[in-house]
Amino acid sequence: MDDSSLDEGPSVDFGRATLEIAKENEASHQSQGETSSRNTVPEITSANNVPGVAQTPKNVTTLPFKRLDAHTFFSDRNDVVERAIKDCTDTLTKDVDGEIIGCWLLTQISLWDTEKERLVLLTQNALFSVKYDFISLKALEFSRVPLSEIDTVVNGELVYPPTSLVPRLNGLAEGVSSIFHNAVRQQWSSFTARSSFGEFESRGRNMVGLQLMWNKGKPLPLEKKWNPFVKNIPWLTFASHPLFWHKGTDLEKMKFDVEGLHVALVSLIGENCHVVSNSIVLENYLGLGALLHNRNALGFFKIRGKVSF
Repeated sequence: MDDSSLDEGPSVDFGRATLEIAKENEASHQSQGETSSRNTVPEITSANNVPGVAQTPKNVTTLPFKRLDAHTFFSDRNDVVERAIKDCTDTLTKDVDGEIIGCWLLTQISLWDTEKERLVLLTQNALFSVKYDFISLKALEFSRVPLSEIDTVVNGELVYPPTSLVPRLNGLAEGVSSIFHNAVRQQWSSFTARSSFGEFESRGRNMVGLQLMWNKGKPLPLEKKWNPFVKNIPWLTFASHPLFWHKGTDLEKMKFDVEGLHVALVSLIGENCHVVSNSIVLENYLGLGALLHNRNALGFFKIRGKVSF
């Protein structure tokens, strides 16, 4: 184009035209943004946005217990949890424990990374972790921790050590499970190559946890750390119950949410207790036993075909 072509035709105010185009583009982007925000899955993050801790991605395939059948849990039945709470408060708590502050059905994670269904009762002076049989409706065993003994409370993402093989094994197990799931339902058309590779990716827990410690900062002795039968571990680790991700309303989710215990506990503990927002490291490096235990939910009372336990 030469200079003479700019002189042909009437003069045009390009500044005004540029401004109008800019406004149209801005309005278009704003409209697209509103549409996108309505159609995307909201991002799930940890309750306290811990710096340096990986947050749960938007992809729904990373959500915990996404293929869980909630109706197989005996604790999903109407009023069963409420009855269990009443039974435990009537038989376990005493006058010295003070009034009941809150009750939750949570997942307790052991030193060996095994998940167990536990009823948690918080009073003014103590915390109870109860193994409750939701089939025969009775408490089997419990532990009591005085709040005055707790010296550290950690709230944050549940993570594995960098050298742990557990995330890779979880990804392998999830990929095989996905293939089997699609084969049974004959959904091979929806199981593309991209989705199949995605199912086999390494998988962490993508969950927020709460750890209560009364070890005064001392490491666990080796004779306890490597003993799978030891019980007097000076800390408890909790996470939300699997039913938390399968309840519709916030009111239904409250009794399965570990964050409720965190908020209530922080309001009760004394000034000598350290409250920390940090990742909670689960020292599981190979964990084949924990993988089989957790994927089959052996720590929960469920319907398992013709047998329930």
